[in-house]
Amino acid sequence: MASSAHAAALLVPPFPSSSSSDDSDDAKTLPAPPVLDPEVASPPPQQQLKLQRCLDLERDCNLAMKALARAGDVDQVVDLFSELMLSAASAGAAPSVLCYNTLLNAQAEAGRAAETRMAFDGMLAAGVAPNASSFNILVKLYAWRTAEFHLAYDEIHGMRRHGVVPDVATYSTLVTGLCRVGKLDEAWGVLDWMLQEGCRPMVHTCTPIVQGYCCEGRIEEARKLIDFMEDAGCPPNAVTYNVLIRALSHFPFREEHRVNQCAAVVAYNTVMIRLCDMDRWSGVLELLADMIKKGISPNMRTFNIFIHSLCIRGKLSVAKNLVYNQGFPANVVTYNTLIHWFYYHGKDLLTVLIKRLVHSERIWNIIDALREVERQAHNGQEKR
Repeated sequence: MASSAHAAALLVPPFPSSSSSDDSDDAKTLPAPPVLDPEVASPPPQQQLKLQRCLDLERDCNLAMKALARAGDVDQVVDLFSELMLSAASAGAAPSVLCYNTLLNAQAEAGRAAETRMAFDGMLAAGVAPNASSFNILVKLYAWRTAEFHLAYDEIHGMRRHGVVPDVATYSTLVTGLCRVGKLDEAWGVLDWMLQEGCRPMVHTCTPIVQGYCCEGRIEEARKLIDFMEDAGCPPNAVTYNVLIRALSHFPFREEHRVNQCAAVVAYNTVMIRLCDMDRWSGVLELLADMIKKGISPNMRTFNIFIHSLCIRGKLSVAKNLVYNQGFPANVVTYNTLIHWFYYHGKDLLTVLIKRLVHSERIWNIIDALREVERQAHNGQEKR
């Protein structure tokens, strides 16, 4: 029977696939052997051939271990790594840090804390220097699998002793673990910590906290965190907003919870604006309908966002009829939005608006706005 190390050379994943963890070095390939200068003394040809075979075997074994780990066969990963160690030892070497990380990640994903720790210590004993991914796997083990957060903190503090600097993945992994068990305030503390260390958070660092707030019905805190993300240079993405949308759709609001409802209106408006930017007009409509269904009263900004979304989609007649015939509240912003988009599409709205607003107490503000729009349109025609 062929050995499992030999079988590894024949096992190739059907297509490239990302790992279950960002910390397993899946995106990296083993380095090719260096090309030696002919003038530099090199090992004898027989030894060179043996070293090349060892490197080729290591590369194939690493691919095979990743495939086995994705299939959940951790025991086979361990067996394959053991044979790789024997082959490497015969060539006077040790498996690379990338192979060790593949083993560590497979064991950590399976929750095998003691085996993961033993493999990491074995890597150090073999003289293989760990990298950031090695420590991030340990942080994930203690923050996600065993919830031993004091050990996760110990690993982060110990990274610098090995010349490794914690990166955004390190802190993000810890934040996610804390949020999973409801330690949201502590997760905020990790955000402050990483900023003090000069490490800027990314969207996947903050989104778990947004989700944690939403799960607890703390909609206002979630919205404020989204504002923080904008200010910190890591703007929310579709995943972040989808978390908030799901929370708004499922969280029960009652009449006696007036403060929560006020916060909810602001949160709804925040998400609706983002949906407009993403050209998801149907999503804006669904959220507005959901607000009304729950008895949450939209404010003027909500209606203006909805009118704006209609205009973006080119539904000018619908927007105008809602304001004129359906009793939608309107202010200067509403009319400016209509004027802008009617001009954009080359349609005249001035005469209709003047007749409509002749009895409005805001008539002079509106007329001033109309004049400014008309002046800009006239200047634009002259330039053409």
